[in-house]
Parts: sequence; C-alpha cells; structure tokens
Amino acid sequence: MFDNFNGFAMPDDFAWNEPDFLLSYLISSLVNLGGAPVGITLLVKGTVLSGTLMSEREYLDTLSSLMQQQVSDALAALPRQEREIAEKAFDFRDLTEDFYPEDGEEEEDDEGPEPLFFLHLRNPTVISPQPVISFASGMFPVMRIRLSNIDGWMLGASMPEDLDDFIHGNGGNDIKH
Repeated sequence: MFDNFNGFAMPDDFAWNEPDFLLSYLISSLVNLGGAPVGITLLVKGTVLSGTLMSEREYLDTLSSLMQQQVSDALAALPRQEREIAEKAFDFRDLTEDFYPEDGEEEEDDEGPEPLFFLHLRNPTVISPQPVISFASGMFPVMRIRLSNIDGWMLGASMPEDLDDFIHGNGGNDIKH
C-alpha cells in the first residue's frame, strides 16, 4: 500500500497524471467551440505563464499562415505552381483534435468526446521566474502547451502593473488579474 514516497499511497492508475478535466472542458466548450478568448494564468513545472486562450483552429490557422508565408518567401525563385505545392504541405488547418459538430461527424455517445492534449495561448508572457518575458511582439505570438504538463491554473491573465516599467526594472511586483 505504501511506497517509498514518504508514506503516501501511490495511486493504482495514472489518473493523477492526466490533464485537468475541468480545464479540458473549458477549452473544448468555451474556447474551441464557442470561440471565446479567455484570459488564463498557468503554473507549469514552477513557471507562471499568462495569456489568452485561443481556439485550436485559430492556432492552426495562425501557424499555417506563418509557415506558408515563410515557404513562399524562401521559394520565391521557383515557379508559382511549385511554390503552391510546397505551401500546401504547411497547411495544418485540418489537424484539429477536438470534435466540431459542423464537421459532419457523429460523436459517439458511448465513448464520450476524445480527450484534449493541448491548449493554445495568444500573447504568452512568462511572469515568473523573473524577469518577465513577453512574446506578444514576436513573429509568432502564440504558444502550444501540453495539458498534462499544467500543474495549476486560474482564470484571468496576470500581468505586472506596468509591464514596460517592470521589464526595465522600474516597477514593483504587483500583479493584476
């Protein structure tokens, strides 16, 4: 019953390592299906991240557009038809993991929805450890995070009182939600 884990019983299965069902449901119903941007703060292996949840379709569209533009620019010397073939290889828009009723597929009631494995953040910011790092002005200001790596979460994007002063060392450690 007890393992060498300081006297605590080890679970019989690995359910403790699965993603939070409530966070998965929030992402699936409110963000992926509803399209609502939701501010969130995440604790991931001791790092505090914050940003806005975005749907997986928006993420895949953003990723596809960026990659296709990069391919187009890199292969500008090739004929248009060859560039279009190369660009099509970087169209990730159909690689969704969530269930979308308008896709025309019937969801199996017996098995329930497929589990989600990732969430997607727009304008992610690393709040802690210090210094604050923001990716909002980067070329690709979105992040994909494995749900099973998230240790904790809360609704609302956390941001220092004045991010610019905070980044340059002139601000305090006050966090806004």
